[in-house]
Amino acid sequence: MNNNKKSISIALVICVFVWGCATKVSSIKKDQVTGLKQNDGYFLLAVDTNQKIEEIVISGPTSIALGQADLQRGNNYILLALPEGEYSLSKVQFSKYAKRNDFDNELWSFAVKKNTISYVGHLNMEVYLFFGAAYSQLKLLNNSSIALEYMEKNFADVIDNKAMIYTGPGEDKFFDVVRPQTNQQQGE
Repeated sequence: MNNNKKSISIALVICVFVWGCATKVSSIKKDQVTGLKQNDGYFLLAVDTNQKIEEIVISGPTSIALGQADLQRGNNYILLALPEGEYSLSKVQFSKYAKRNDFDNELWSFAVKKNTISYVGHLNMEVYLFFGAAYSQLKLLNNSSIALEYMEKNFADVIDNKAMIYTGPGEDKFFDVVRPQTNQQQGE
């Protein structure tokens, strides 16, 4: 009987660990309108950093982990298909030993709306690493006009077929002003 309890306990620990892990994802690279799942939308985040970042974890209906391929030094745009819902930044891993995970307020929260491009903001990071420790200054800013230029240049087919909205902290109707017909046609 004791062995059964141990087996069940180990199985439960493994299940919790597996379910609690974020799924590794990488940004969409091709400009093509793919068939989104019924409750999915596009998530657009820009990351501007002075250091290569190991990982960014975003929690929500589907927890995801953005890896080094999308987080190089400089300006990086990340476009993903995600289920509709509320998401938040939960961890930034700067290096093997330095991380930040104190993102527990609405300034780090955003939404993904189904069948739209949900621009959540520009995550600006200044990171200074010192012997395994990190000093960091992070800001989630709204640069809607720059995000629109990026989408028009790199994902013209996607943006021509989907409404683009800002879903980061605060409100912004910029996309309704500069793209009123597309946003109205797409049900925004």
